[in-house]
Amino acid sequence: MQVKLLSPSQWSASKEKITRFLYRHGDSRITHGGLAALNALTPSRLAAGRSADGAAAAVAVAIEHGRLAAVAFAEDGGERACLVVVSPEFRGQGTGSALLRALHRRLGRLTCSVASDNASSMNMCFRAGMKAVSLHNGPTGKPTLRFER
Repeated sequence: MQVKLLSPSQWSASKEKITRFLYRHGDSRITHGGLAALNALTPSRLAAGRSADGAAAAVAVAIEHGRLAAVAFAEDGGERACLVVVSPEFRGQGTGSALLRALHRRLGRLTCSVASDNASSMNMCFRAGMKAVSLHNGPTGKPTLRFER
């Protein structure tokens, strides 16, 4: 499996395909805010590079045999948005964790929020080297863990 960070031109060319992938495989767990941030993402935001505080955006994808297997996105170190979607046939194989590690390398820091009833996503964060640092109510009112790295 190949994991890569998208360049601004690659993002422009694949935005529609990635958006369809998220809706098809996100299992209705991606927040409206996360999807809105991704839809508003401009190529210049990806080109901004890493700033002193790590505030930038990154889109990482996993490709297997020429097919899109997973997508991850974070903006402002995950404070504005952090989402990961893995196609069902690639779940449980470390794909999501590999994408989170790629986002962390690019952004310098990473924060993600995961609803407490989403054990597989919590495991993905732990496998990526993240730590649960707090518990709060998420946008849907569910108890939600904040992960940081």
